[in-house]
Amino acid sequence: MSHHIYHTEAIILGTLPSGEGDRLLYCYTRELGLVVAHARSIRENRSRLRYALQLFSHARVDLIRGKYGWKLISATPIASFSELWSHAGRRRIAAEHLHLARRLIQGEERHELLFDDMLKGLTLLSTLADRESQKDAELLLVVRLLDALGYWGEQKDLLPVFSSVTFSHEDLAKIRPMRTEIVAGVNRALDSTQL
Repeated sequence: MSHHIYHTEAIILGTLPSGEGDRLLYCYTRELGLVVAHARSIRENRSRLRYALQLFSHARVDLIRGKYGWKLISATPIASFSELWSHAGRRRIAAEHLHLARRLIQGEERHELLFDDMLKGLTLLSTLADRESQKDAELLLVVRLLDALGYWGEQKDLLPVFSSVTFSHEDLAKIRPMRTEIVAGVNRALDSTQL
């Protein structure tokens, strides 16, 4: 029996060990949404896939849906975001954001805007050196995630700050004067998720 191969881009939101050398990968894909894919022998030193599929990585992946779920059969790296790994503050923000995304995104549903937002957000975050800009980027990422998934709700008074986002330093400058109100809005939205 032959399986259809899905070719798509993915951002690796998280990984879990599975067996001796395998891993389960939380892949947020452009075409399929969030899929949990099994990658065989990826933890072994000889694996060609291991560097393309680390946390934060952006890669082109090939997936098949097998009898027991998704299987990742190949990957080509696009970006590893090594700048996030080399800086503790940026790494923490990126890891927490991707963990939140994993919790909030429910199942396989295509959402290209959210995929692009995550990619642009990680790219912007990887360039930020100062702590204040990193805090602003963290808020920008969280609000865009909450809004895209419908959790931002009726907080329209804060939405103009986030509606035409290009993920630039100018966007971060708009956030700083309203940081307290935005944090309160994020907390309200997160409470409404009941997670």
